[in-house]
Amino acid sequence: MIKKDTYCRLPFKEIAIKDYYDGKLMAFAPCCMMSNMSTPGSGPNLLKVKDPHLLTPQEMFDHPRTQLLRDNLSNGIQDEACAICWHQESNGLKSHREYHPRPVDPDDIDGLSVIDITVSNVCNLRCRMCSPSSSNLLMKDHQYFKENGYAAVANHLTGRWFPSKPVRLTESVQWEWFLNNSDKIKVIKASGGEPFYDSKFIELLNKYIETGNAKNTSLRFHTNAVLFDESLIEILNQFKENRHVFSVDGVGKTYEYIRYPATFLELENSIKLYIDKVINAYPILQFTFVLSAYNILNIDDFATWVKQLSPAAIMKFSEVFPVNRGISINHLPKHILEKAKNQAIKHLFRNNLEDDNFKNLITQIDNAIKNNKENKNKLKGEFMLFDASRNQSYRDFLHEDLVSWLDS
Repeated sequence: MIKKDTYCRLPFKEIAIKDYYDGKLMAFAPCCMMSNMSTPGSGPNLLKVKDPHLLTPQEMFDHPRTQLLRDNLSNGIQDEACAICWHQESNGLKSHREYHPRPVDPDDIDGLSVIDITVSNVCNLRCRMCSPSSSNLLMKDHQYFKENGYAAVANHLTGRWFPSKPVRLTESVQWEWFLNNSDKIKVIKASGGEPFYDSKFIELLNKYIETGNAKNTSLRFHTNAVLFDESLIEILNQFKENRHVFSVDGVGKTYEYIRYPATFLELENSIKLYIDKVINAYPILQFTFVLSAYNILNIDDFATWVKQLSPAAIMKFSEVFPVNRGISINHLPKHILEKAKNQAIKHLFRNNLEDDNFKNLITQIDNAIKNNKENKNKLKGEFMLFDASRNQSYRDFLHEDLVSWLDS
């Protein structure tokens, strides 16, 4: 299948090393989005490279399959490994690759200079749209489901729920390469788990400081943003730049329902400390919002809060994975989807008619309306699983219109 312009900048600069299972690296990729097509434990090797756990990041970057990927994307060929972006574009969405166009800066040369890693799945939160494979704390829910015979878990979570397994990146040849090549990497990207909650990752940052390479290195983490304190900020201020993405999926009670057990006040205070104290922070804050049935009617409140916090902030709205799990917006009735769409349009006209991220959001909702698969039982089933394990009730947290539909 041919596309006029299939170019993506990421394979020319970056290696993402995130797909560990039971201590073994199952795959590498040029970006984190490719990993979203993975299934932990089943060999999520979309590039189909043999024994990726034996390769250093440089060997991954130089591998013939990675070179073929770069050649395909440069020559109008939709490489099959990038299916997630082709799928988004076919649905009218701006894909991850389209946020990374051809370089215009002559100093932006090809070559490995960006690493995107997951050090572990250690996390301080039990977010409802996540999995124990990405947050070890969710094993508390997993154990509850197991003890109470909730066989429906697999049905409601649809291929997303896997028991926690150790990542053990720090025992790998990739970790050894990181420690010995801090001069080669100009950008460290990270996600987790929660990278700022992991002592091993803090050790890596301190290693960059000790070698003097921190001053030449930018940090770009996906973080839940609740852990900023004076000691962490002291570390961050040693680096060239901090350009983190704050993962926040709503405000007030909606946030607290999803990002259990964090409080919204805790989040606000942490982000405000970051804004006040990090001296080398990128001036435009970036937020990512995982769109689901939980928060689709919280969009306007969320956007209003973000703009009050930082008027120039960017908000991106990503699909929940997998897209057919219980909390997918596809399972909502059309009248709720229409209300959410009106919220998004209201914000778009009120702030910036050229905001591609809100246009993407509206397209996601339009697609859910067009391909509607209303399924109250599946959606409510996932709500109730977590409500039971946490002694909560959706009625105490979520928008009244959503509660009314669920209870009808």
